[in-house]
Amino acid sequence: MLKKHFFIVDDDPIAIMILKKLLIKCDFNITPLSFKNGEEALDHFKNNYSSSNQYIVFLDINMPIMNGWEFLNSLETFTTPNTTRVFLVTSSVDETDKIRANQSPFVSRFLSKPLSVATLDELIKVN
Repeated sequence: MLKKHFFIVDDDPIAIMILKKLLIKCDFNITPLSFKNGEEALDHFKNNYSSSNQYIVFLDINMPIMNGWEFLNSLETFTTPNTTRVFLVTSSVDETDKIRANQSPFVSRFLSKPLSVATLDELIKVN
């Protein structure tokens, strides 16, 4: 069985705190790593990636230094959609963001903030 690693990539510390609490409330025995921009997450990911593990990333789109789109593009250089699933969690209501998300093989779902326990339960059971 693949070991699952959870990442939260978001520049909003409150959004990170809420998502961590929701994951705990959903009874997942996980401690997600959190990063405040895509560059920090990418550096960690590249240095610790193993194709024998499964990675689940909750990714914000609009962040400083490296945004969500740049992070997604960088994933393609060293991982595959088979090992890395991304959930875009954003406050964006821009339809072009949804279209762009649907074109990425890494993006499993485009989700609006804030997430709920029911949404997380559904996501984790399916994935």
